[in-house]
Amino acid sequence: MTLTRTIPCALALLCAPCAGAELEPGEWEFMSVTTSRLLPAPQRAGFKRCIRKEEAENPDRWMADPGQHGGDCKIIPGPKQAITYTWQMECPQSKMRGNGSARLDRATMEGETTMTGEVQGQKFELRTRVTGKRVGPCK
Repeated sequence: MTLTRTIPCALALLCAPCAGAELEPGEWEFMSVTTSRLLPAPQRAGFKRCIRKEEAENPDRWMADPGQHGGDCKIIPGPKQAITYTWQMECPQSKMRGNGSARLDRATMEGETTMTGEVQGQKFELRTRVTGKRVGPCK
């Protein structure tokens, strides 16, 4: 797996926990910044995601779906507190593992995931910070 294919995996993971029991369903807009010593510069991305009512009520139902995170990755939900959600992630085929956390309220979230692995014989650490906000009803 190349590092550029790893970044979307990390982004998907960070979006997974953004639907918690306190989140308001609707269209959410996310901004992410991914950094690694193997990247020439921080990688920035923006994307939108519709979070439906059933997803906002139970993020474990869709967070643990391997297809959501690149196929070979397994998500292990961690402890949930009032506004904090944590997880671990293992991707055996990609030889990556990581963990993350997100803080959220009804209309905003911020989180970070740290992944470690090896690409073309080089060990790396990949950090992705994501912020999100609800922008309205799903389109």
